[in-house]
Parts: sequence; C-alpha cells; structure tokens
Amino acid sequence: MQVNIENKGEYRNYTFLREERYQFQGLRNENYIEAELKVTLTSIENEKPVFTVEMPLYKQSNKDGMYKWVGDLHQLREKIVCTLNENGQLGKIINLTEVQNKWLEIKPKIILKHRSEQYREIFIKGVEELLEDSERLAEALRFAMPYQLLFPGIHFKEFKKNEIINGYRELPNFIATKSVPITTEETISELEDGRYQIDVKGSIDEDNFEQDKVTAMIRVLKNRPRVPTLLQLNYIERYLLEEWPWSEQSMCMSLAQIPGTLYREEKNILKAAAHDHSPA
Repeated sequence: MQVNIENKGEYRNYTFLREERYQFQGLRNENYIEAELKVTLTSIENEKPVFTVEMPLYKQSNKDGMYKWVGDLHQLREKIVCTLNENGQLGKIINLTEVQNKWLEIKPKIILKHRSEQYREIFIKGVEELLEDSERLAEALRFAMPYQLLFPGIHFKEFKKNEIINGYRELPNFIATKSVPITTEETISELEDGRYQIDVKGSIDEDNFEQDKVTAMIRVLKNRPRVPTLLQLNYIERYLLEEWPWSEQSMCMSLAQIPGTLYREEKNILKAAAHDHSPA
C-alpha cells in the first residue's frame, strides 16, 4: 500500500466516536465524544502525501476540570494540515502559523473564562510550549485520537497474508510518565467481498516503559511499600480498508489498569460516510 498520486484531491467524511472511563484512587470520570471530520489528500510532495484534516463539529459530554480545557481548545484542531512520516504516521504540521494565529485569537477568551482556576497559568504555558514548533505539536497529536486512527502507520508497509508485521503506538498522558510505549503485531486478511482487514494487537514495550516512576508515585500515594504497581494492558485495533489511503472503518480499544489504583478504558471508532469519490 504505497502513495498513489491518482488519489490526489479525494476526500472522505468521517464520524468519530469516543468513550473514555477513568478511575484513579477515588476519582472517577467518564467522557463521550462525537466529532465530524473531513479528510482531504491535498497534495503529494517529495513522494509524501499531505492531508488536510478538518473537524468542524466536536461535542463532548464532560465539561469539568481538564475536560473543560480540551473542549475550549478544540478550535486549535479545527484544521490541521500535515504530512505523513516515514512510518506512515502523522508527520510534520504544515499550517503551524495558522494554528498559532488561532491561539492568539482565542487566548484572551480562554484566560477570561478560566480566570478563577488555580492552575490556569500552567495550562496556558503548556499550550504555548506545544505550539512553539511543528515537530512538538506533531508529537502531541501523532498518537492522539482521531489522528492515530486516520494515520496508524499501515499505508507504507508491504503486508502479506498471515504474516505478522511489527509496529509502534503510545498511550499518551499516563501518570508519572509521559506515555506508555506499545509494540504491536499487525496482520492482514482478505474478506469474502474482496476488502481487506488489518488486525493489531499491542503490548507494553517493557524495555522503554518507565515502570519505576509509576511504582514510586503509587507507593507514595498509597504509603504502602508492597502495594501492586505493575501496569496491565489490553490493546487492539482493527481497520477495514476501502482503498489507499482510506479506511472504511477503524477501531481502537484499550484497557490499562493497576489493580486497586488505576482503571483507564478507551473505545474509539472512526467510520466513513457514504461518498462519491469526487475530488474536493
């Protein structure tokens, strides 16, 4: 599945659904997200595709705490223009200046809305550091939804039926560490109707996961030297492919838990709407 210049100008409309449940100590949160996307293969530069991802509709059920910030900052993601990297995942953010200008536009409103919050300045500083350069922003979005489902790193690989190909993912924003690194095993199968399905199973990359930092934090919080601290992870993805570079339906489910301390469940679905194959 390689770059095909004949796809230039094509687009797909997608519906994105996300369910997330989080429990840490006595804190419990749930959130449900619904978004509409338009994804266009804008051009091909140096044999690399350039995509425009527009997200005009974004709704979430939880508007408390950190979730409120995510909703308020959504305007920064309304239009992202990006390349793919050598792994077929989100690469460089091309319209960084446009995103930075959008931030300057909404920043006064954000400051005013969150003026009474204790950690407002920390959040504001974090956003501005994220927008300093396109590489930093790309790193933040690469394994975030829905960008991971759009660009999972499968399009530059040469799949053979029943052959396992290795890949890499991350579970972002994990306690005491930046992320959970995940190694994947990916296989392709041909369905009876001629379409293809790619199944992905993931496991923790223990050599690169900072389990010691997680262990230290939990022992401090629990004040018990023998409290369970090892992270357990169930992780799967599935892609029903229409044709390059489009998937008809994509799904990612993960369950990360540390018994007695942490429970983090996520379910993400990206489904293409009916289309006529017309250029944008």
